[in-house]
Amino acid sequence: MFLVYNSDILPESDFRLSVNNRAFQYGDGLFETIRYSNNQVWFWPDHFARLSAGLLALQLNPPDDVTAETVYQSILQLLATNGLVNQSARIKIQVWRQSGGLYTPTTNNAHILITAQPGNPFSITERAQTGIYDAFRLSPSPVSAFKTLNALPYVLAGLYKEQHNLDDIILLDTDGNLAECLASTLFWYANETLYTPSLQTGCINGIVRQQLMRIAPSLGITLCEGLYKPEVFSKAEAVFCANVMGIQWLNQVNNCTILPSVEAKKLLGLLFDQLHI
Repeated sequence: MFLVYNSDILPESDFRLSVNNRAFQYGDGLFETIRYSNNQVWFWPDHFARLSAGLLALQLNPPDDVTAETVYQSILQLLATNGLVNQSARIKIQVWRQSGGLYTPTTNNAHILITAQPGNPFSITERAQTGIYDAFRLSPSPVSAFKTLNALPYVLAGLYKEQHNLDDIILLDTDGNLAECLASTLFWYANETLYTPSLQTGCINGIVRQQLMRIAPSLGITLCEGLYKPEVFSKAEAVFCANVMGIQWLNQVNNCTILPSVEAKKLLGLLFDQLHI
C-alpha cells in the first residue's frame, strides 16, 4: 500500500519517522478518520473544517499547499494508487508538529500524513451489552472537541470494555454526566425528542453528530444537547451511538434494557437514511 506524506506519494515500506518525532514524544497533533464509499469522500467539508479548527487550537501551521481542495485531490489520488476507488475505504489524516524543543516547541510548522485502507460499508447494527466507564473521566478543554493524538482515556476505556466482555462502553465527564461512547457519539430518544451530550462534557464534536443535528429539525425531530446523568436511560425509548462508519443500537446499558419502540425505530430510521445514501 501507498501513503501521502507532505504531498508526496510513498510506499508504506519507505516511510520513516525520527525518534524525535513530536507525535511520538508528546502526542502533539490531530487526526481525522473519513469514510469513502459509493465513489464519495463522505462529509469532506465538515472533516476539513474540524481539522482546520483543531490546527488553530493547537497553533499548528500546515504546509503551504494544504487546502481543502489539495488534500481532497491527494485523497482521490491515493485511493486510485491503492486500488480502492471502487470499494469502501477508511481514510486517515494525521497532522503533527515538526521536531524541535521539549514541551515548548521551536516551530509551529506541521507534517501531514494521509493513509487509505480497505474499509466496510456504512452499517446499522446492534450491540447487546454496553457498560459505563468512570475511572478516567472527560473534561472540556480548548482541544477536547477534536481528535488529538493523545487518546489515553479511550485506550483505557477500551481495555475496560475488553476485560468485562462488553460490546461498547460509555464515558462520563468529571461531574458524572454522559459524554460519549468509545469511538462514537451517544444519542437517545425519549418523549418525541432526540438527546445527545453537550460538548461541555469534553466529548468530541463528531462528524455524524453534526449531521444529525442539522438533519433532525428538517424531519420534525426535536434535538436537545445538554448535561445528563445515566439515569435518563430508564425512560429512553431507544439508545444508539453513531460515527462515520455506522450506527449501533445499544440494547442494554449496565442493567437497563432498552428495546427500541416501533415508533422510535421508524422515525430514527428516516434520520439514519440521510447518512448512507
